[in-house]
Amino acid sequence: MTNMDKIEKLKKSFEKNKSLITDALYKDLGKSFDESRLTEYYPVISEFDNFIKHLDKWSEPEKIKNFFYLLGCKTMMQPEPYGKVLIMSPWNYPFNLTFLPLIGAVAAGNEVVIKPSEHSINSSEIIKKIIDESGLEDVKVVLGGVEETKNLLNKKFDYIFFTGSPKIGKEVYLKAAENLTPVTLELGGKSPVIIEDKHCLEESVEKIIWGKFFNRGQTCIAPDYVCLPMGTAHDFVELARSYIRTNGDVGGKIINEDHFKRLEKLLENQNIIYQNGKINSEAREKGIFPFTIVLNPKEGDPILEEEIFGPILPLIEYESLEKVYWDLRSKPSPLALYIFRNEKGNMTTNGIKAGGVCINGTMLQILDKKIPFGGVGNSGIGRYHGKYTFDTFTHYKPIFEGSGIKISTIHKITNLVLNKIKK
Repeated sequence: MTNMDKIEKLKKSFEKNKSLITDALYKDLGKSFDESRLTEYYPVISEFDNFIKHLDKWSEPEKIKNFFYLLGCKTMMQPEPYGKVLIMSPWNYPFNLTFLPLIGAVAAGNEVVIKPSEHSINSSEIIKKIIDESGLEDVKVVLGGVEETKNLLNKKFDYIFFTGSPKIGKEVYLKAAENLTPVTLELGGKSPVIIEDKHCLEESVEKIIWGKFFNRGQTCIAPDYVCLPMGTAHDFVELARSYIRTNGDVGGKIINEDHFKRLEKLLENQNIIYQNGKINSEAREKGIFPFTIVLNPKEGDPILEEEIFGPILPLIEYESLEKVYWDLRSKPSPLALYIFRNEKGNMTTNGIKAGGVCINGTMLQILDKKIPFGGVGNSGIGRYHGKYTFDTFTHYKPIFEGSGIKISTIHKITNLVLNKIKK
């Protein structure tokens, strides 16, 4: 069976279980039909189609043009699979963040073990069903919790692809280092929004609120906090209130009780200036944490130290835009940096490390298949999406074929060129 055959079988099984995917996402995360299709189903189908269209070309050996002093020699780059790959996927977008790396790993010819999250158990079971029904013998799914994850990490893999928090990512990295196993770590962090001018406020609010509260804020590239000009916070809140009143609750729920309690704790001693609902027993039971905006948290507060990963949005008013950018350079690198500016905006992002930058929008940077997605520093290692996923799971082996030319002849040619350069 060719790698193309495997991709087509996977796609067929994925499509067959479309309704079960939607049902599982509703049970685990309260995702609506439209959101499930938009964020989990169609992106995966689109990636299948992208690989089916380009895989033959990507898999071809590449001929390399040799330097002049290697006359008659031949070199090529041969794409080869790493071997046995472990993919550890998270609970917030369980199908999207499992199948996007899986497609690339299978297309490159690897044997794959998938460990989906134990928190999104309904989705994990459907992932296993899809894989089992595809009939691919070299792709396996391991269900379970912490113990199963530890057992897998104690085994030897040729590549590990992990999506999750920086805390767990460090543990995965340490285990991989024991066997010198290469890794991709898709992490997260505190992705800031900078509103450079008060005149950008009206345009920016709906995009920020949409990005922040999508999937109840449980998105790795969600805006984490907003830096905005002094005196504009209450205008921001009124615009946000109007947007939410017009568009309603976007749906979704917090994945489990532990995460709900964690979000509650982040609000301790904070100046809450807007909250769309109450935190009560009914909200806890349903996992519906209300959209909450807080103003000017203090340095050192947990809400400014850890990734929020929920529908809480801190607003931080600034007096100096230059200082905002200066301070950002000393903070851990975020997965995304969002900037809202008018045509006259001239602050540079040079020197600011971030996985990616999106100007006058939020979360749109992941849509273009021609650009990579990934973090840097605290927000991750490596990149994927489209051809970059194929490259991630591929070792490009150089193959050099020498000619009959003598080494002494090569030396003479090289010396002639070097003497010419010196003159």
